[in-house]
Formats: sequence, structure tokens, C-alpha cells
Amino acid sequence: MKNIQYLLTQYKNVSQLLATLIAFCFLLYGIRVANTQTLMYGFLLWNLFLACLPLLLSLVIMVTLPIREHKVKLVTALFIWLLLLPNSFYLITDFEHINRFPTVPFWFDLILLSSFALTGMYAGLLSLVQIENIICSHFSPKLKVPFVITILYLSGFGVYLGRYYRFNSWDVLQEPFALLRGILKGVTATDAQNFTVGFGTFLLVLYFVTTSFHSKVNNL
Repeated sequence: MKNIQYLLTQYKNVSQLLATLIAFCFLLYGIRVANTQTLMYGFLLWNLFLACLPLLLSLVIMVTLPIREHKVKLVTALFIWLLLLPNSFYLITDFEHINRFPTVPFWFDLILLSSFALTGMYAGLLSLVQIENIICSHFSPKLKVPFVITILYLSGFGVYLGRYYRFNSWDVLQEPFALLRGILKGVTATDAQNFTVGFGTFLLVLYFVTTSFHSKVNNL
């Protein structure tokens, strides 16, 4: 209970912001459904749920002492977290659906998709910061930068596997051999390499801008 209370105290502001973003996403989707009488873009709700899973797991790791103090359990939890993390950044690729269901003004769908993408990005970056702190405290602070860079480029590759090869995080259990073939194919494919470098760099820039801005605000 003390751990949970401490967590709520430490992350009260960011949790409120995330809750606000999620509520706004649901509001926009509800308006769209009410005006069109259809469930188009319903996949955004599922994708948003998946986008929040890495953050939920990082929170569990932070407040669960047996996980943090047991290296094998910690590494296992971090591996599961890594499998889930691309889901947070995947939402931005849903822009490919914009104007596919032109039953509302274009600007509304633009705001809708942007809100879901922003919320997923925020959840993913917040989760990364939490795991980064765990890495620094349980392994070495020197691992911080290479860890972040590696994770974000791996996430870029994971987003590619999800968007273009249609793999999911749980395919590591359901379709491990198909996933392995997809990974090997992606590693050698030029478009996958370009996407990974481009998207990974985008995430990296976004991460450093966000964390730098946050640090400056805290120092005001």
C-alpha cells in the first residue's frame, strides 16, 4: 500500500495529464460515433489500450520490490516491456487511415488521429523514462544513453513489423517461427532499414526534446 501511495504522489501530475489525454480521445471518438452512427476508427481504442500497457508494466516494476531486487525477474519483466513498447508509438502510423472514412470533415479526423497518436507517444516516453531510471539504479548510470538509443531504434523496427508485416507483441508466443522469419526478412530489407532509422531517429529527437523541456520546467 505504501508503494502505491508513493507512486500516486510521485506521478500525480503526469497521471492526470495522461488521463486527460485519454478522456479527450474518448470524447472525440464518441462525437464521431454520435455524428456518423458508425464505429469507424474503432481500432484506435484497441490500439490506445495497447499503447498504455508498457506504462502499466513499468509502473508495476517500479512498485514491486521482488521484481526490482531479483535480477532474473527484472530482466524478464524488461523483456516483456520491450515487446510491448512499440505499441505506444504505433498509433502514429494510423495516420495512413486519414480520410479513408470521409463521413466527417477532414480536420476532425486529423484532430482525432493526432490526439490518439500524442497520447500513445506520451505514454511510451513516460514509460521509457521510468525504465531508464530503473536501469540506472539497478545496473549503471553509464548505460542510460546507449539504453535509450537502442530501445528507441528497436521500437522503430517493432513498429515496422507491426504496420507492414502485421505482427503483434504476443506473436512471440503464438507465432514465434513466423515472427522470427519476419525479423530476419526485415533486417535485410532496405525499406525496413530505412523505416527503422527514420522512425527511430524521430523517436530519439522527440525523447530528448521532451526530457530536456521537462528538466528546464522543473528548474524554473
